[in-house]
Amino acid sequence: MAHNLNEAITALLYTVGEDGIETDQLLTSLNIDEPTLNEAMNALKLPGLMVQKYGDTYVLTTQKEMEPYIESLILNKVSTKLSQASMEVLAIIAYNQPVTRSDIELIRGIASDGPVKTLIAKGLVEPKQQPDVRGQQLYTTDLFLNVFGLESLSKLPTTDEEAEEIESFFSNLVNQKGQNNT
Repeated sequence: MAHNLNEAITALLYTVGEDGIETDQLLTSLNIDEPTLNEAMNALKLPGLMVQKYGDTYVLTTQKEMEPYIESLILNKVSTKLSQASMEVLAIIAYNQPVTRSDIELIRGIASDGPVKTLIAKGLVEPKQQPDVRGQQLYTTDLFLNVFGLESLSKLPTTDEEAEEIESFFSNLVNQKGQNNT
């Protein structure tokens, strides 16, 4: 049973993803008591992974030693070229944040779900829910700043600067290779 219990715990933690699973739900799903769960958690060996408990919630996470590999993956995901549509959407978000998807569509005049999803998947943009706003607000991330060599959003080219500098910046957005463009 212990071998199957470890597999069941792993499967449940994998299934719930980053939201994790509360102890009570885990106990009910596995039909075990808390001492059995604690014993199983202590014996659980998952190469490259670990289970962390935050309050009453168990979450499957990566081990700290895996951080360089995960960072490399993220940078490689970002290193692929952005499409023209993604570049336009990223520029709209960078200059107008926070914005909603409908704001972007109003500005572009075309549905923009695909480019928004791409930018979120690459970690350049993140959605945040604001209590007083109906839709999700989109913001650029610290990874956006890092990839494009910006200390802050205030370092984005402005309309006061020459058009060539703005064009050069956005060419770098399309042609970027996941490295700082300073």
